[in-house]
Amino acid sequence: MLGRSPADVRRRRSVAAVTVAAATVLALLPGAMAGAQAVRLPEPESVSARVHLSAGAEVPPALLFAPDPGPSGSATLTVREREELTGRVAGLAEEHRARVGIAVQDLRTGTAFSYAAHEGFTTASTVKLTILTMLLLRAEEEGRSLTSAERAQAEEMIRYSDNGKADSLYARLGYAAGFEEGAERIGYLETVPLPTGRWGATETTAADQLRLLRFLYTDEGPLSEESRAYVCELMEAVAPEQAWGISVAAERGDTVGLKNGWVPRDANDGLWNVNSVGYVVGEDREYLIAVLTDDHPDYFSGVELTEELVSMVIEEIEAPSGVPVEVPYPAY
Repeated sequence: MLGRSPADVRRRRSVAAVTVAAATVLALLPGAMAGAQAVRLPEPESVSARVHLSAGAEVPPALLFAPDPGPSGSATLTVREREELTGRVAGLAEEHRARVGIAVQDLRTGTAFSYAAHEGFTTASTVKLTILTMLLLRAEEEGRSLTSAERAQAEEMIRYSDNGKADSLYARLGYAAGFEEGAERIGYLETVPLPTGRWGATETTAADQLRLLRFLYTDEGPLSEESRAYVCELMEAVAPEQAWGISVAAERGDTVGLKNGWVPRDANDGLWNVNSVGYVVGEDREYLIAVLTDDHPDYFSGVELTEELVSMVIEEIEAPSGVPVEVPYPAY
């Protein structure tokens, strides 16, 4: 179901080749199931930075800067287009009576867009991607590779979203204490685990999920190329019935790597969180995408909104644009 691009496109890009390499790029921005697919309803899930500019200058993560306008003729949102898209996203969320947070970055042009990127959401199983990343970081610090047992559990956890395997690996990580230690290494600013040890109840933001994607997809962080390639390999091989969400942005031949999460929460009157994070890569496109949503009456409506959001934002980014306008974003 997931496309495969040529080997040179599938390679994780070096940060030097990225037009705008901002681990916190979402901080600087103002705030479809298009054809119903037959999707098997998965079992509900248990709720059991740096900034590197092209010139090489490092900037504290709290500093914000405008996206590079990109090569001449590339897709770049103007001020008006950004404002209109923000209004459309807000309208779609209101129509669905849901909360949404979205963060998108086009690594080829530097175009970025976010909406409510610093609003907190329950991770559900998207946190499994973080758990694996943290385990790999710890293993590398210990000078070893994951054991065969750990790799087998990781594959089930990412490809099939197995909750039991996630329980085991979260315990191996050290529960909330180990998670907090790993969060600092990744550069999370707004991701907080639940002290009781229920990994699925971790709170995160779209901005932090984009940081994780940059950590995995580029060579900005301390994780080795081998480990990053391993995670991406699993993300690109998720079970077909779980390959919804950001994959709606893919065209024929594109590579998609993702991890989704979905869960009804008693604390929110049984309403559902539905999330999708990952990347879509093709010959002339390279997107990192994080979509977090809440307050859905059921799983299917959450999937529908997630895909509508992704389609809306990507279509706007790729639409013919007027004269690019550099946006003077403030520093926070």
